[in-house]
Amino acid sequence: MKKLIAAAFMIISAYVASADATWCQFSFYSPGDIMLPWARSDVYGLRLDFPYGNNKGCLIGADIGVVGLLGERMTGFQFTGFNLVDLASVKGLQFGAIANRDKDFHGVQISGIVNWNEDESAGVQIGTVNYGGEFTGFQIGGVSWMVGNLSGVSFDAMLTTRSKFTGWSIAGFNYGLRDVSGAQMGGINVSAETSTGLQLGLVNFAKHHEGLQLGLVNINSSGFLPCFPFVNFNFSR
Repeated sequence: MKKLIAAAFMIISAYVASADATWCQFSFYSPGDIMLPWARSDVYGLRLDFPYGNNKGCLIGADIGVVGLLGERMTGFQFTGFNLVDLASVKGLQFGAIANRDKDFHGVQISGIVNWNEDESAGVQIGTVNYGGEFTGFQIGGVSWMVGNLSGVSFDAMLTTRSKFTGWSIAGFNYGLRDVSGAQMGGINVSAETSTGLQLGLVNFAKHHEGLQLGLVNINSSGFLPCFPFVNFNFSR
């Protein structure tokens, strides 16, 4: 049966221009068993992963299946259970029912569970868990954890930024380890070092905040008082 399937798709792919590129690639079992035309091909068109495709080349076009792996860049559309592009960049629309993992991403990224981007990403990101190096754009998540800078608008149950945050964040718990500029709005807002702008929440804490705090408890070592209910401020500049 496998030989018949292999022969059929070899006929479909017979006019491929070279051993380094194909317009259509099929993976029905694994890279070592049935992958047509070959695992190292660049794909300019359609790739089908049923259930698993592991391609060492690039993909420009559409990727559809259960588990899709790529070794180089991807431009276009991915719709699978798992999208794994560990060492490459992705541009376009990426939907992973369970997970998306990329080096960096530019476009729209949606996952049922986790979006994991190692380096710089930009665009729209929606997931239960969002993890990344740097992100610029619009983000919705249950838990978002940014190691690098975050710029834009973020809606989360919990947001943690380990570097600089610039923009507008609405979350049940906002935590900024480094510089925060813009608006933190939520249940608990924390700026561990410096912040500028607005903190609006039940509890607002800042080591050094320049701007306005509105909440039941407002803690700011640079405020008109270190701790004050309802409102605290520092407009030293």
